[in-house]
Formats: sequence, structure tokens, C-alpha cells
Amino acid sequence: MIDLYYYIPINDVEYVVDCGLKLSKWFDREELIEGQYKKCITALLNPKDDIEKYNSEHLVCVKLEVEPEHCFVGDKYLFNTGLRDPEIMILYRESIIPVKDYIFGSYRLPECLVTTTVIGGNISILNKNIDSPVLFNNSEELYINNILEYYKETEEDFCNTALYYYHMKLVECGKFRKFEDVNNRTTIFIDNFSGKPFIFKVPDLSYY
Repeated sequence: MIDLYYYIPINDVEYVVDCGLKLSKWFDREELIEGQYKKCITALLNPKDDIEKYNSEHLVCVKLEVEPEHCFVGDKYLFNTGLRDPEIMILYRESIIPVKDYIFGSYRLPECLVTTTVIGGNISILNKNIDSPVLFNNSEELYINNILEYYKETEEDFCNTALYYYHMKLVECGKFRKFEDVNNRTTIFIDNFSGKPFIFKVPDLSYY
């Protein structure tokens, strides 16, 4: 069994905990999975992946225990964009994999497509103080951190490069000013508010 998280209107919580989530009633879309369209309840791997619902006074988060063979993970960011762009929707459907094959941090906003009814005995109200996953705050944070670590390991000058272009953007926004040291291929960025200088080498991206 795997633990998933789903938000229920507060008035339906008691019924759902007792009677379960019947797929035919609670499915929110039909999705192409393993070559055929299946009704799905879209749940989360981390309750904080939808922080608006997490903090809502009108919704209650319940924890679902589901057999993994009925669970598939896709990247909801791709799905949301795919609603406006058919090419991205193809990428979304290609992203759908069995939950057992999903590596945490692979998708920016993973959603779990549950293709079965969840019985009441496998549903409980989430205790936010003790039940929330503690390995990472939310999936987006883990996704970004994984990408940062990947580039740190594969690109020797990545940190300097990322910070250089970040500060270049701050210059465009009027928050910093910059001074170029052409001979030393260095740029000094000065915070307009604090006067603090930040010094970075001009990145060499010629190898791309």
C-alpha cells in the first residue's frame, strides 16, 4: 500500500471516511493510461503540493492507502499547460508511469492517478502535526533542489553562472547596478539599497 492525499469538502468527510471514495462518483477525469482511457481520482504524493487546499477552511485532507498497481504518476504542470497546447499534452501522457517506477523529485508537480475505488477502511483524516511527510516540504522544492544538485555535479562553474545571470536580471529590474572589469572578466554587482557588492566571473558558455 502507498499513502496518498486527497482533499474533501468538509461536509463530505464523515461519509467518505466511513464509506470510501467510489471511483464512479469521485473521479475527476478520464486519462489515457497504458493504452486505454480510465476514470481517475487525482490525488497527491504530498499534501502540501496544493498549499491553497492545505490551508483551506472548507476542505479536509484525507490520507488514502491504495494498492500501487492502481496508481500512476504524471506531471500536473504538463497537464495544466497541455489543456492549452496539444503538443504539451502529449508530453504529459508520456510522463504517466506506474507509481512504483516514480523517483521523488522527478516531476515538478506530481499527481497520482488512482484508478480504483478506495474503501472507507483505507481512508483517514490527515493529522497535519504527525502524518505529513517529513522528508521534503513539497514536491516543487525537491524538484528544484534536484536540478540544482545535478548541475552542480555536471557543470564546474554552475553556481557562479547562475548567480551572475540572476544578478544581471536584478540590474534590469533597477535593484542593482554593475561595473565590468573587462581585463579580469569579472563583474561587480552593487545592491542599490544596501550598497553591498557581489562579485562574479563573467561566465564562458562558448562550449554549448
